[in-house]
Amino acid sequence: MNFSTIFGVIAALAVMVTAVMSSSKSAMIFLDPHGILIVIGGTAAAGLMCFPLRSYVRVGGVIMNKFLGSYATRHDIVIGEIVDLARGIRENPDYLKAKAKALKTPFLADAVQLITLGGIPEEALDEILIKRATTHTKRYEYDVGVFKTLAKFPPAFGLLGTTLGMIALLQQLGSKDAQKLLGPAMAIGLVATFYGLTLANLVFIPISENLAVINREDETLRTIVIDGLRLVRRREHPKVVEEHLKSYLLPHERARLNAMNKKKQAS
Repeated sequence: MNFSTIFGVIAALAVMVTAVMSSSKSAMIFLDPHGILIVIGGTAAAGLMCFPLRSYVRVGGVIMNKFLGSYATRHDIVIGEIVDLARGIRENPDYLKAKAKALKTPFLADAVQLITLGGIPEEALDEILIKRATTHTKRYEYDVGVFKTLAKFPPAFGLLGTTLGMIALLQQLGSKDAQKLLGPAMAIGLVATFYGLTLANLVFIPISENLAVINREDETLRTIVIDGLRLVRRREHPKVVEEHLKSYLLPHERARLNAMNKKKQAS
């Protein structure tokens, strides 16, 4: 489970509840049905005009898998699996076929199964894997674009709600006790802007940035798989494969991987 996202959601809710409760004597003023309808309804309508409904169904699945599920990009795991393949294939030519279903990295498992099918030249195999990796990257970039586009709408519809509130307020200025109504009416009118800014900055923008980070990590992982399997097919020594793939890691990540390897050897 992606605990940082869970903690982020809890922290955001805590901040918003604290801000609402401490900024007004009556928090009920923030529960304005007109503002909610304009911001959420308007954003939903504009979003449906931009993207087909099936996009939201698929993106919803992405959020569940990557934010709330067991998704994690662990480059040390995939490097360990590739090094194991490099070690095993030097001793047993059928090691890839035997190990394919036990691999934890989906892209690596698919690539190994493609190799074991046979009949595909190495150059064509590399082209296929690169094309599949590029397709994944573009699809994830599309998901990022969906949320970045949606983030533009709530502040605009919040301003629209505030504008409508101000128009209704100005109509009442000539009525009796207009001065007493001015403050409460302006407060209600600004609630829609509050909803719009909250929805954009605490929901859509954080989700898009999180997806962008995950996409970059996933792109690196797929590059590691393609490069590593190229070395495995050439029957390179496992140590050469490991050191080559560790070049994709930062120094502290390489140190963590080395510590994990020493721990495994000791056990």
